[in-house]
Amino acid sequence: MIQIEEAEIIGKCCLCTNFCNFAENTTGLCGLRGTANGKRFSLCSPNNALLSYYEDPLPTNCCNAWFCEGSKMHGTNLAVFYYGCSFDCLFCQNWQHKNVERANLISVEEMVDAAMKERVRCICHFGGSPEPQLAFALRFSEKAAKEKDLMVCWEWNGGGREKYVRKAAEISSQTGGTIKFDLKAWNENLHRILTGRSNKPTLENFAIVYDTAPEVISATTLMVPYYVDEAEVEGIASFIASFDRKIPYSLLVFHPDYRLRDLPVTPLNQVKKCYNAAKKYLERVNVGNLHLLGLRLL
Repeated sequence: MIQIEEAEIIGKCCLCTNFCNFAENTTGLCGLRGTANGKRFSLCSPNNALLSYYEDPLPTNCCNAWFCEGSKMHGTNLAVFYYGCSFDCLFCQNWQHKNVERANLISVEEMVDAAMKERVRCICHFGGSPEPQLAFALRFSEKAAKEKDLMVCWEWNGGGREKYVRKAAEISSQTGGTIKFDLKAWNENLHRILTGRSNKPTLENFAIVYDTAPEVISATTLMVPYYVDEAEVEGIASFIASFDRKIPYSLLVFHPDYRLRDLPVTPLNQVKKCYNAAKKYLERVNVGNLHLLGLRLL
């Protein structure tokens, strides 16, 4: 185990907006930090992270491919999958991130070397969600961007510390990348039920990114049957439009997974209602995962 810095050991963990305060022999929600035998520990650090990575041919199937400049490039996207997450979503589509014991500890140097391959044109940080390991992700991104012309993009739940969120926005702005917020629900109580956390930090960080670099921001919402309906989407779309009606917004068709495997794929009627609700406020609305409905276009 890698010991974190003394300043981070004292008091609450301050690396995301959960601010976990550990009891004896417990871990935070992300599973990456905690206490054991009277000592604080961390499985990662700003120089080493629990992750996996691979190259995805461009144009890639990322959520922003329908508008991102990276989809026009030839080469590969370096997809960086972080273990651990600051949310605990019942419908998690990438729940394997919870298996932190299976993850490899990867250094900043190894990731920079991977990014230096001539065919790599962009970096996408996702997971899980990168927030619990954002200090590493930022260090890696800065080093790689200094060495090579690369787009740096983020797909996250938006629950990161403000200073890290602003830095990520600055890096994406400088490199021509994007930041995709996964806005999971509008009603705070529903958000807590589905994710275990409030959506207030996410909405605050959305405003922070828009204030820092409005050109990088985008959002998605997973249309969970019986939960995330057109009323939820209308609230989210209205919030996004309060900043700019041209912000890209993608509605994603749900497939049953993790703890909601008893639900169906999002019904087509729900997809249409959510799409129409979003279009009342936003000019650039996309529907992703239509292949789950046997469709290509709405």
